[in-house]
Amino acid sequence: MTSTGTYAWSPALADIIIAAYGRCQIRRMALTTDHLADAAMACNLLQVDWENEQINLWTVELATTVLTPGVATYDVDPTTVMIMATYISTGTDPVKDRIITATDRDTYAAFPDKETTGKPTTYWFNHLIAPTITVWQPPDDDEVYTLHYYRARQIQDASVPDGLTPEIPHRFIEAYTAALAFKLAEIYNPGRMEELSVRAKESFQRAAQRDIEKGPIRIYPAMSIYTNAVY
Repeated sequence: MTSTGTYAWSPALADIIIAAYGRCQIRRMALTTDHLADAAMACNLLQVDWENEQINLWTVELATTVLTPGVATYDVDPTTVMIMATYISTGTDPVKDRIITATDRDTYAAFPDKETTGKPTTYWFNHLIAPTITVWQPPDDDEVYTLHYYRARQIQDASVPDGLTPEIPHRFIEAYTAALAFKLAEIYNPGRMEELSVRAKESFQRAAQRDIEKGPIRIYPAMSIYTNAVY
């Protein structure tokens, strides 16, 4: 058997759009600029759906902020969808890291003293349009505290011109195409929506099952106040 020996297939968004319209029974020769404009909007709406559906591991990044003594609240990149594992670093040789835990708005509001400085142990992620993260206690000046957190960010904008590709890994290309076909069918072929919906859900579930990190299950006592925390 002779194979290519390459792994370079990465279709442009325009090619994915053509494939998706094909599943709606609209052939490429029938496509107009209106079709492409509708597809570009559908692609970006699809990506918003995926951001809300799960943590997309290819969008996870480590953010770092050096804390200022006495200052509790810091800006967060507005493309942040979710904050995940969060830890504080102190010292230089060696650097010491320790996890800090999340809390919600109501629990943070219930803290009786939000001004006294100390070693930060807790954070609250405030989901504003311009989001912020607030640590408690505000850092003291005994040492330099550096806040690290893994954030899941937005998927980069989908754009049709210039042969650009969507920001998705290879394992999600079929799921992306299937979901886009479903969204376009709502406009151009409603009669196929039910069939395309099933295909889109199945394709996404298969891809999502591979987009996980394997690790041991950890159970921590006395964490009930964090159960409803929004990260």
